[in-house]
This record gives sequence, structure tokens and C-alpha cells, in this order.
Amino acid sequence: MNSCRSCGSPTEHVLSLGEMPLANHLLAYPSESYKKYPLDLMFCPSCKLGQLRDQVDPGLMFEEYVYYSSVNGPTVESAKALVTNPSITQVFLNKIPDTADGNILVAEIGSNDGYLLQHYAKYSIPVLGVDPAKGPANAAALKGIPTVQDYFTLKLARTLPKADVIYAHNVLAHVQDLNDFVAGIAEMLKPDGVVVIEVPYLGDMLDKGTWDLCYHEHNYYFSVHAAFILFARHNLFLNKVERIPSHGGSLRMFLGNSEFRGFTCVEEQFDFDRLRDEIVQQTNALFDFIRDTRVQVWGFGAAAKATAMLYYCGICDDLIPKIADSTPAKIGKFIPGTGVRIVHTDEWLQEQPKYTCIFAWNYEEEIRKKYQGGYKGTFFTPYKLPQ
Repeated sequence: MNSCRSCGSPTEHVLSLGEMPLANHLLAYPSESYKKYPLDLMFCPSCKLGQLRDQVDPGLMFEEYVYYSSVNGPTVESAKALVTNPSITQVFLNKIPDTADGNILVAEIGSNDGYLLQHYAKYSIPVLGVDPAKGPANAAALKGIPTVQDYFTLKLARTLPKADVIYAHNVLAHVQDLNDFVAGIAEMLKPDGVVVIEVPYLGDMLDKGTWDLCYHEHNYYFSVHAAFILFARHNLFLNKVERIPSHGGSLRMFLGNSEFRGFTCVEEQFDFDRLRDEIVQQTNALFDFIRDTRVQVWGFGAAAKATAMLYYCGICDDLIPKIADSTPAKIGKFIPGTGVRIVHTDEWLQEQPKYTCIFAWNYEEEIRKKYQGGYKGTFFTPYKLPQ
């Protein structure tokens, strides 16, 4: 029996997706070899944390990372809005004169290509990023964002300057050692500082049946209760939790060193039986629709979710020949185990396939709006098939 990586209690097996390739390990050519790893979801009844049974070496997933946050417009705009969020600006009210002396610092763990910290740098507020991915970290440096190219740990935190604000967006689910990571945040935070953490919400994944959020990069699936227990163990306390639409439903959590008496953590209830049933129905329906249309179907958005969906459903290039994407690092590569090629969105617009499946379904609204004048076919998602 596996023990919970947060609280150490016994976990229960709730879902198996078999052996899957690494979601962002795109191939240079269709027949290139690739490895598969078990993908089993466990759940801790004690602290309410979902977690993978088996962890994959992070060096295989993150050091040659093909995801660049700045390519995603909604992500950049959401980050920009946080700069003026009242929960953040109050930290700086009495400190702005100190910026010239370097006494203020905003840090981000998992800073990618500087998509967030660039908005602080524009105001001459000192910033520091931490990210192990070579490509994105180098891109951040070219923007003038100082970036430590390494994995964030308690040991590393002890070598870094103290920060007034620490961001960790969509990185907490990726780490190997949760308690060491959070202990590092507590070490790096100033006594009156604030931490802002965003994670996909387990409750939304179960309610919406969006199982393709399960892939090897996501070691953890958070409930509010799981986060509350984890942070409090390291003397970090939830002051506010917001439900945001990012990634199909996420938690944005504001934390500090002092316990906020006005915050109450309500214990959530989760139904994994429903998710298992919906996976069978949804994947069968998607495969049958694409097979039976007898017309060309393309994909849109070579996100990690696309690899999970295509591979698990057994959808290969005879059913979906290509996926359109605008990320330079992905163009010309192939989804592992499928033969599906990733091409630039310009090629997709020129081809005008009758149907296009949006695998990056969390950005469906933005994609439809952006291409409403250029694409004449029919968009759909794996979870909303055409009638």
C-alpha cells in the first residue's frame, strides 16, 4: 500500500490509465522510440490529496520543456492582472521607496519564460525566477528576468534572497517532494510576505470528467483541504482561496505566515466512481465520432492533454492526421505513439478541415473567438462533440 506523500497516511487506488508516454515528450519523427510509464491515480482519505502512484524522473520531463507560457495570451493576461491584485499591492504600500535599494523582491517558482515577472520588471521592481527548463529559462533571461536554472528545494531556498511575494503557478502539482518544496517557500518568504499558488482543482476535474489532466507531470491533484493541511504543516496559512477557470478549474490560494481567523476550510467530497464511468463513455464516443465522420478531422492545440487523449483513445494519424499549434518548439514534431504531426496554425487555416477537435479545451472560448472569421469548419472538443 502506498503512503501519502503529504501526510504519510495510507492511500487508496482510484483510477488506472495503463501505461502512457510522457505527455510533452514529442517525437522528431513518427517511428522514434519512446518509453511508457504506469499512470495510476491514488487518493489519501486522510488529507484528501490525489496523487500518482508512480513518479517519473523530473529530468525526463522538465529540463527540455517545450511549453512556453508567453505563447498563451490568456495566461499572460491573467498574470498581468495579478500585479494590481489588492492582496498583492498591499504588500508594497509601505515599501515602494525601497525598490531602489533592492529591498523588495518578487519571486516566482516555475517561472518559465518570464511571462509573469516581466510585468513587475516594467515597474522596476526587482524580480527572481526559478525554473529548471533550459529553453524557457533562457528566454526569460533574454527579457532581463534573472532566473536560477534549477529545481526549487529547501536547500536551494536557503541560498536565495528573502522575497516579499512568491508565486508558484501550476508547479506544485509537478514537484517530487511536496514537504521539502513547501518548506523551501516558508524559508524564502519574508515575515510579512505573501505567497500566491495556483493548482488545478481536483473537484473540478471530477465534476467535469476532465480525466486528460492526469499525466505524469501532474504528481498531485489538490483539494482545498489537502492544501490547507500541507501548508499549515510548514506554518503557512491560507488567507483566501479563489476559484478560477484556468485549466478547466483551478484554485488560486493566498498564503501568509499568520493564521487568518476568517478563513474556514470546508472538507470536500469526491466521487471517483463517476469519473471512471465517464472515461469509458467519453473516450468511446470520441473515437466513434471521429471514425464515423468519414471526412477529414484535425486537432488544435498540441497540449499535454492531447497526448493523453489521443494515446488512451487509440486515435492515430489515420483518423486525425495533424494538430495545429503556434508554439515554435512543437512545430514539425509528432505526438508519441500516434503518428500525428504538429503543424503551424497557418497550415490548418489554409487546409480548412471540416472538423477541428480542440484538445486544448480549457482555451476553447479564446480559440473560437480568435478564428471565428478565418475558420469555416466546425470546432468541437473531446468533451463536447458535434450534434
